[in-house]
Amino acid sequence: MPVNDGEYVEGRVEFELADGTIAQNVFHFVADFLSEESNSAVTNAVIGYIEDIYGAIATYLSDGFTVNLSKVSKITWDSDVQKWVTELLLGTGLPTITHTNTDDPFPNQIAPVLVANTNRPKTRGRKFLMGCVETMAQGGDLVTAAVTAMTNALNHYIADETVSGSNNLDPGVLREGVEEFRHFTNGEVNSIVGTQRRRKPGVGG
Repeated sequence: MPVNDGEYVEGRVEFELADGTIAQNVFHFVADFLSEESNSAVTNAVIGYIEDIYGAIATYLSDGFTVNLSKVSKITWDSDVQKWVTELLLGTGLPTITHTNTDDPFPNQIAPVLVANTNRPKTRGRKFLMGCVETMAQGGDLVTAAVTAMTNALNHYIADETVSGSNNLDPGVLREGVEEFRHFTNGEVNSIVGTQRRRKPGVGG
């Protein structure tokens, strides 16, 4: 079953960190196609998109994690359960990501962050780029060269990915609880290193 214009695609990249923790990032796209594309062509494009983002920060990627197979799927809105569901696995691929920095990595919950805006102020894409080393920052602030690298990663994150010819995968956000896709319009890099911890220890259930 090929991918057609207007359909939604998800790419899921997975790392196994040094302590065995599995970390994932998920990316969403809408197909902006003049003609249908094969599953393999779309899969290869998404893998290339992932490689471009992480390639931009390769200097700061620790040698202490393993890159696992990434999954690329077609996503659809299920009106019965009112949520996005996986319709079809389009393919898998192993991104080529250079990560040879021998400095100590950040603690697992700490990572630099990419933020991508849409035309809806409360709908944004946020990606914590796991696997980075502590020397990327000083006192919780990214060093200047790291900000430049993250800016390059951001440019890849918000840019359309060409599958072939004029057929592109446009990145953006699938809103939770509603059948709506929002395209990325621009983005920003915060020099302050982010934390993925959602609550304080001992607070909440």
